[in-house]
Amino acid sequence: METGISNLTINGSGSYGGGLYRKVKVNGEASVTDHLECQAFKIMGRSKVEGNTKAETLSVYGEAELNGDLKAEKVKIYGSCQIQGDAVIKESKVRGSLDINGSYQGEQIEVKGGFTVRGDVEAEVFNSQGQFQIDGLLNAEEVNVSLRYDHSFAGEIGGERISIRAKGGLGEMLQLKKSMLQMKASIIEGDEIYLEYTAAEVVRGRNIEIGPGCEINIIEHQGIYKKSKDSIVHEERKS
Repeated sequence: METGISNLTINGSGSYGGGLYRKVKVNGEASVTDHLECQAFKIMGRSKVEGNTKAETLSVYGEAELNGDLKAEKVKIYGSCQIQGDAVIKESKVRGSLDINGSYQGEQIEVKGGFTVRGDVEAEVFNSQGQFQIDGLLNAEEVNVSLRYDHSFAGEIGGERISIRAKGGLGEMLQLKKSMLQMKASIIEGDEIYLEYTAAEVVRGRNIEIGPGCEINIIEHQGIYKKSKDSIVHEERKS
């Protein structure tokens, strides 16, 4: 970031032009009418950006509506953030809700709130202890999902290591109602796969272990295959 660039602090309400800033802080309610680029963007109140947003860090404690694309190094969401375009974020932590109308690309994603993407998600590591809905492909080297109370969905899941497990005492609760499947995906494909409380049409991988509470239409494996007696697999194929 160049020297001599000013900060922008908004305490009331109003409309502001876009441009290049060092730090942007919104305590009130602000509308930015063009593209915005800054080092740090912190939203305590409510903010709308009509263009694209580029920031090294984005912290949302209130409400953010970004009507273009977002490019950032680090994003922390404690409130709610809606992105109408695509998001390229190196590291994301979602404690509130993040809703992306396009696709997501990054390195690390940590979800403990709500995460919705209508396109694809591509990352190195995807960790979730919250709730997510990904309409397209979730593709990551490592996928770790801890199921809690809400249903999660992905069109497809791909990765080297995929782990979907019930968290805490959820497994005991779901034993009382086995039809309550918490994770749904059409296809799950990886090298090492462990699943609990998951419904899928096809699970394909090298080594696959199916824990309790699953219903899988077809399993395709190359190596080790294990299945809990508390799960249903309609067809198993070894290639």
